[in-house]
Amino acid sequence: MKPKYNTMFNKKIYNLFYFILIFLTGILLGQALMKNTKSTTNNHKINNVLQYIADDYVDSVAIYQIEETAVEDILSKLDPHSVYISEEEFHAANDPLLGKFDGIGIQFRMVKDSVVVILPLENGPSQKAGILAGDRIVIANNDTLVGKKFSSFDIQKRLKGKKGSQINLLVKRNGVDELLKFSLKRAAIPTYSIDANFMLDDTIGYIKLSRFSASTIKEFGESMENLIDAGMKKLILDLRGNSGGYLGASIYIADQFLEKGRLIVYTEGRNRPKQSFKASRGASFSKGDLIILMDQNSASASEIVAGAIQDNDRGIIVGRRSFGKGLVQEQMNYTDGSAVRLTVARYYTPSGRSIQRPYENGNEEYFNDYYKRIHKESLIAPDSLSIPDSLKYKTLEGRTVYGGGGIWPDHFMSTDTSINFSFYNRLLNQSIIYQFAFDYVDQNRKKLASLKSVNEFISDFKEDETLYKLLINSQEVKKLKPSKKELQDSKLYILNLLKAEIARNLYFDGFYQVFLQNDKFIEEALKLWKN
Repeated sequence: MKPKYNTMFNKKIYNLFYFILIFLTGILLGQALMKNTKSTTNNHKINNVLQYIADDYVDSVAIYQIEETAVEDILSKLDPHSVYISEEEFHAANDPLLGKFDGIGIQFRMVKDSVVVILPLENGPSQKAGILAGDRIVIANNDTLVGKKFSSFDIQKRLKGKKGSQINLLVKRNGVDELLKFSLKRAAIPTYSIDANFMLDDTIGYIKLSRFSASTIKEFGESMENLIDAGMKKLILDLRGNSGGYLGASIYIADQFLEKGRLIVYTEGRNRPKQSFKASRGASFSKGDLIILMDQNSASASEIVAGAIQDNDRGIIVGRRSFGKGLVQEQMNYTDGSAVRLTVARYYTPSGRSIQRPYENGNEEYFNDYYKRIHKESLIAPDSLSIPDSLKYKTLEGRTVYGGGGIWPDHFMSTDTSINFSFYNRLLNQSIIYQFAFDYVDQNRKKLASLKSVNEFISDFKEDETLYKLLINSQEVKKLKPSKKELQDSKLYILNLLKAEIARNLYFDGFYQVFLQNDKFIEEALKLWKN
């Protein structure tokens, strides 16, 4: 099974539409001053107001848009994670969790004003038709895709479609003068929740899990089986940046490490009685050592797994305090293709800790607090914070763990304050390293084709120092005007990411095997085992 790399996941932007309330209130007050007012009961006020507007408002209005705005505003007053999903947003919100989508089977990226194929997915329509990495898709079904500022979402809408439907492409390939014609039939394309799984050495396995989707149970089971067959005695499960997903998938993964009958998580809500979920299969990896990596972007299902492992004293959590998303949503779908996700309960770890961060001061303060907390907690460990006794809990063996939202790691990874990362971060924010790596691969595909595997690339690719000098002397970098100290501080990080990005453009499983060679979290995990 070849893992598919995914770019940064998209966050839901929470907008507060106060104008709709003012608009509706103005109408109601105006009508109240009239002698011949229409009367109704207090039940179903929203429906009545919308109908009143549709029947009697002075101008024609788009009732559907007003209705959507009102629903969004109502949900925003409840909690940060009860949301309305429009028809346009529905597939983007749900497809990543389904384990598949209907499309042409490529990883792509907008490079300048072109849709560039990063990798055609194995056995997908594009690979079977002969589309290659580096190809530019110029036209899709008579729709020109170059010379315009399209978002990735815009491109996906044009390339995705019903399974079996036809799409005609015109493609520009380096070294070929004329445009190449391809006629493809869209197919079901698997999306993978495991980005990487391989052995770090003879006994230590590594799994990078990006989400908890419908395919996670199958993927994780196969990955564990392959690593155990390869001699794995210890496992690093990387949940950094994992924003969550299906509860069932998180319970399955925790079940692989816990003895039968151990509590994994429980949920409880005003209209949802307490429901406990326990390990039921018996651990398939009960004896091996386990370390889980987390950061401030690990959320929801990630926190369920980490909390279960921590509270049952089964493994070590290394990293930073997780996001703190412990609200259970149920989804109600509408016939027009939209949906509402409503919070119905809360998640609690085996020791009784609520995973959810407080949100009493409103959604805006909730997300602002997240960024403030990252800055504050990235520099200090929990033992140096003043935490009230009410937020201290005990694990199965009596260790102290901390509540208040999110999962505190057992071994905290603080930020290296001796290094100024501002220049490195600017390179990342402007995608300069990624673009440089892509251009290099695009211009040297024939030469790089001699490196048949990631292992060959790691051992035989020796041009990273030369490329580093070309990168820092490029016009894009010179515009940033880095100081000598900034270049010195960030050199190792730039070299590591540059080589990993080149590997990403060459191999399905390339990025992490290269990038993790200089990963501080991995280094710390290995030190803990060594000591």
